[in-house]
Amino acid sequence: MAMDDTYAINLAKSRFREGFNRADEEMVLSVYDSLFCDMSFGLPSFYDSDAKDVFRARLKRLFRDYSAEMAVLIIKIVLHADTAYDWGWHVLNLSDRLIGTRRQVRTRYFETWRRDTDRGWVITSFIDNLDEAPKMPEEMIWEMQNTTSDARVTRLRENDLQFSGIERSSGVH
Repeated sequence: MAMDDTYAINLAKSRFREGFNRADEEMVLSVYDSLFCDMSFGLPSFYDSDAKDVFRARLKRLFRDYSAEMAVLIIKIVLHADTAYDWGWHVLNLSDRLIGTRRQVRTRYFETWRRDTDRGWVITSFIDNLDEAPKMPEEMIWEMQNTTSDARVTRLRENDLQFSGIERSSGVH
């Protein structure tokens, strides 16, 4: 049973990949639960039908402006009865439809799944962030201890505020 479920999730991820490669937003969305949670990098979080509406709009714009080729690298799928989670990388190669420039977006992702009696396995929550070049733990620790930048500690770019409505404090609290 576990192998069949793992295969079914791999098959759904293949459908997801093919949706990108065919510029078919409905094929991409077909692997998502009708009420899912989207915590995509660089965007506000969206839930339930709002998540699907916003994701559909992102895909329509992406496929309008770019030719896309998606590669999915699954690290692991963990099954728990009628739920599962997986994580890995999405590598999206984009070619600008107007000027032909190419770029690659590589993200790390984490997904939760549920078994739907009619649709099979569907994604119930999605989280991703931009991937970074690998580093050894010692290198990261040295960087955090020996740099004046707090970007690695706060995860904000230098001198950035998380929300534009927050003002900088001039005093010490």
